[in-house]
Amino acid sequence: MAIKLTASANRFSAVLTAAFALAGITASVGCVSPPPPREAIEATVVETGENAALKIDQLVILLDASGSMDAASRFLSTQNLASSFVAGMPEGSYSAAVVTFGGNASEILEFAPFDRDDLDSAVIDGELLGKSTDIPAVLGEVQNLLEGRSGTTAIVLFSDGKAARYGRDLGARSTLAAADRLVARYPDNICFYTVQSGDDPAGSELMRGLAAVTDCGKYRRANALTDASSLYELEQYVFVETGLPAVGAAPIFVDRDRDGVEDGSDQCLDTPLMAHVNAFGCWVLKNQTFDTKKYRILESQYAALDEVAEVLNMNPKLHLRIDGHTDSMGTEAFNQTLSEQRADAVRDYLEANGVAAGRLMTEGFGMNFPLASNNTPEGMATNRRCEMTVLR
Repeated sequence: MAIKLTASANRFSAVLTAAFALAGITASVGCVSPPPPREAIEATVVETGENAALKIDQLVILLDASGSMDAASRFLSTQNLASSFVAGMPEGSYSAAVVTFGGNASEILEFAPFDRDDLDSAVIDGELLGKSTDIPAVLGEVQNLLEGRSGTTAIVLFSDGKAARYGRDLGARSTLAAADRLVARYPDNICFYTVQSGDDPAGSELMRGLAAVTDCGKYRRANALTDASSLYELEQYVFVETGLPAVGAAPIFVDRDRDGVEDGSDQCLDTPLMAHVNAFGCWVLKNQTFDTKKYRILESQYAALDEVAEVLNMNPKLHLRIDGHTDSMGTEAFNQTLSEQRADAVRDYLEANGVAAGRLMTEGFGMNFPLASNNTPEGMATNRRCEMTVLR
């Protein structure tokens, strides 16, 4: 590791010397006394141990080399921390890639079986590329890297979080939208881990938000990773799944979506938080029924709709489609309008209970899709309904 630190210090001196030369100033680097780059940590290699296993199939390290990492000491400090992270990565049969980015330029080490030396070279030999911190664009590059791959991916971002494009501050929204698109492309298989250099409040908001895009993420400030112990704790979280049953032990109850149904019997493994499920672990949304030629919500339907609103409010990324239907009484035009009014009534009820309008879609189908025969009163009652479908 000592060789790496010397290399970092030499590159730091070279940057300062070049800066003085451009300014026409003759001075020795030793007289300037800039803040030195932080030294690399003598990392401890993560081991899985008993009743534990690696939980990832691939890992991507994203290293911010943009202009907002302008102070040579900050960029070199971040390189040294990323190098320390590589030094602590566990041995195992997983793949890894490195993307060093800045502006519209990037240096990419594509996925290959884990090789500590190759990863360290990619991290420590990267250059300060300058220009903007286009994190949304680099997440698009990650999506391209992942094309055709499967399994769980850990994405570790070392950055100050100051997202920008062509000199314009992007804030957190564009980055989080890009992260959502990546997660949508690979649902349930992405975890974001963010390490923030510096303490810029806007950068903290972005880096915290990115780590929270999926439940498995984690955020850390670089100045909190100061020794082998703190770095080991982060890497243990990134790489290792603990609490697995011992060999020959009785199987333990595993319920990842916390719906009360063991995963081996659960037919819906991603049930929304707080949803009441059937014996198969699935949240079945009860159809809403209506009086003849009416679209007013019946009082008997309030409890079921209140549950839907509660689940949606507990799971802010879920969206809902509400489809209105009618029986065959009345003209086609009348029933089309009535079906739309019924869907709108359910939407309005949910909005009144705190669900954002943008998360609710409505459509009316008139009398075109009956669930039962319209030749009996019971069948007609069944057909006067709204159906709800969860959209992710």
